[in-house]
Amino acid sequence: MVQPLMYYRVAGLLLFTSLIGGCSSNLPECSSELITSWPDAEQQISQDITQLTSAEFQGRKTATAGSQATQAFLIARFNQLELKPWRTEFAIPFIFDYQFSTVTGTNLVATIPAKVPSRRWRIITAHYDHLGQKGSQFFPGADDNASGVAGMLAIAQRWQQHAPVDDINLMLVATDAEEPGLFGSYALVKLLQQDPTVEVELSVNLDMIGHPNRRRAIYMEGEKNLQQFEYIQAQLMQQTQLCIRTHHRKLLSGSLQKTDWLRASDHYPFHKAGYKWVYFGVPPHAQYHTENDTTDTLDIEFIVAVVETVYQLLSIDKLTVTP
Repeated sequence: MVQPLMYYRVAGLLLFTSLIGGCSSNLPECSSELITSWPDAEQQISQDITQLTSAEFQGRKTATAGSQATQAFLIARFNQLELKPWRTEFAIPFIFDYQFSTVTGTNLVATIPAKVPSRRWRIITAHYDHLGQKGSQFFPGADDNASGVAGMLAIAQRWQQHAPVDDINLMLVATDAEEPGLFGSYALVKLLQQDPTVEVELSVNLDMIGHPNRRRAIYMEGEKNLQQFEYIQAQLMQQTQLCIRTHHRKLLSGSLQKTDWLRASDHYPFHKAGYKWVYFGVPPHAQYHTENDTTDTLDIEFIVAVVETVYQLLSIDKLTVTP
């Protein structure tokens, strides 16, 4: 996840309390006891995150040997899951300008075609790049964003086994160059706009889904893009007992801090282009953008609950608000 862009502070505990109520009174109560049902999901997710955060991948910085190793691993996982390339190859390079240099990034784009031919597409994005290394030390990026990539792979596996809607095509995109400025997502959106065979119904962005706060809540933005959001929220929470909150706010030094989450990750280019989107993630934590963002700090059961929730969301036939 890119560094949050804007902060606003408003004094007053009363205002803070009223804003972070999170779950409406009509929703099931938030519980720390989660209900997950996908067999072996925890083991596979843990294995994928462990591999993505290994020293071999050197912190996955764009346009490095570590990035190339990461790409090879993810393409192997795509093939293992029998996913199909969107274009002729999974790897789709793009060029961007950064710090007075021209850099080549690489998005990895896989698909699960609909059983019934259709132009309806739903997209999952999760950036695989991170901060790289400094000297002999590297930044593993377990939560940011190996957690989102591993979650996306788990959803792909489940969709292959139990496609919930016959006429929905699913696109799975491991984006590159998110950390320096969402460049991979901008490149992806540009290609989507040029393809008349793709009607994007919804894009779901997963970025940092493995390190919940003490309430074990996942935060979601973009709820205005969903039809009957409060009903959907209640149904999703009922199935996994996962608390879904819609305010990224916290008390900091006696003041209310608000982050501009709209611009904080790969959903923003979709928003700018007019596509419907939602974003799932947790707020920055003590391990964020440090060498301590490691697999052992993550809540793997929580990640499974998040990906089961996203799968159920994507399974709803009539989902988005009509323009």
